[in-house]
Amino acid sequence: MSSKIINEYGDVTIEDDVIERIASQATMECYGVVGLAARDSRDNIYRLLRLENMSRGVRVISSGRNCVVIQLHVIMESGVRISMVAENIIDTVKYNVESKTNLTVSSVDIMVQGLRV
Repeated sequence: MSSKIINEYGDVTIEDDVIERIASQATMECYGVVGLAARDSRDNIYRLLRLENMSRGVRVISSGRNCVVIQLHVIMESGVRISMVAENIIDTVKYNVESKTNLTVSSVDIMVQGLRV
């Protein structure tokens, strides 16, 4: 799926992979985040992702014209206040995606999949 921006000069199509990459990079900049996670199909357990496939922990859903919902599966550091880190992730991802793509982020959903030391 992709998001489309229509203006008087033409159409701009932004693939979900681009939005996923922006969101994953913004998430990794936040304090308290160890990494993004993806479900392993063999044993149904979430695993920490490496840098080359970081966007697998992000899901982008188009929710109308110029509007997206972003879902993140994260692993956080042990000992951090989860709610504060989550608020920081939401603000950072929303700002980065909106400023770089000119799309509106209606929500950023965070699923904390684990804590690491």
